[in-house]
Amino acid sequence: MRTNITLRHLRSFVAVADTGSFTRAAERLFLTQSSLSSTINQLESDVGIKLFDRTTRSVTLTPTAQHLHRQASALLKQFDAVVSDLKAVALQQQGHVRIAAAPSVLVWLLIPALPRFEAEYPDVTLSIREGGSAEIERRLRDGELDFGLTSRLSDYEELEYSLLLRDRYGVICSPDHPLAKHPRTLRWSEVSPYRNGLVGMATDTQVGSLHRHTLQQFDLAEHREEVSSSSSLYSMLQLGKRICILPTLTAQTHQLDTLKFLPLEEPMVYRELFLVTRRLRSISSTAQALLQALSVTLRERALPSGVELGS
Repeated sequence: MRTNITLRHLRSFVAVADTGSFTRAAERLFLTQSSLSSTINQLESDVGIKLFDRTTRSVTLTPTAQHLHRQASALLKQFDAVVSDLKAVALQQQGHVRIAAAPSVLVWLLIPALPRFEAEYPDVTLSIREGGSAEIERRLRDGELDFGLTSRLSDYEELEYSLLLRDRYGVICSPDHPLAKHPRTLRWSEVSPYRNGLVGMATDTQVGSLHRHTLQQFDLAEHREEVSSSSSLYSMLQLGKRICILPTLTAQTHQLDTLKFLPLEEPMVYRELFLVTRRLRSISSTAQALLQALSVTLRERALPSGVELGS
């Protein structure tokens, strides 16, 4: 079936949907309102459905158009990212790389790799974000990132996951907590009596997912308090009588290294960290160069106890 729909139609549709106004959308696109209205009319005619409910005060998507809005937004982001990659290749060692990583991977691996990369690519600019697994996977799926370093939480079909590291879970607590008296490791059964002091992590992280779906078998699933970052967790644990279940790298980054960390056994539970990219989409040459710097840095770094390379 032939169609006359172009990127101009999709950009116009998304702009109106995002702003809820033909006037504001026209200003965003540097078009006249009459030209924008004509473009939307052409799109509605071509797809054969009404896309907007218009009143004198508002413009809203019809229920049928909501799916088109999600798909069109993702498509435009992917197209813009491809064009950005092509420009980066044309400029050789110039360009811009967009990365997001779990906080612990950012501190332990990504930042130490930057000097090596910047020495060879001094003109490449970087956008580095930290975030939870759900956010990073969503942004990769929507074409907002070149790659991510995070756990496999949402497991989108559009994404490719390559295992980098596995790190072992353990208990972290203040030095004066009763569990801190144990010399080396803890059994899960030894932690259960202190479950009322368990601090949970946010649901958009792999750690938070473990808290909700795995710990119940060890009588540890319930928690009264929840935080979304390592810095908040540090402050909570300093109050005393609190514990958290964390992977090794997280426990060793930020301010958490002043607390007591005891690996868990019987059984050992591991977090897996992946290099995540968008399936069927080429990575720009500059992003590939940064990945190479990460790979070299990973091979050179001494792995902490409880951390192992992915096979």
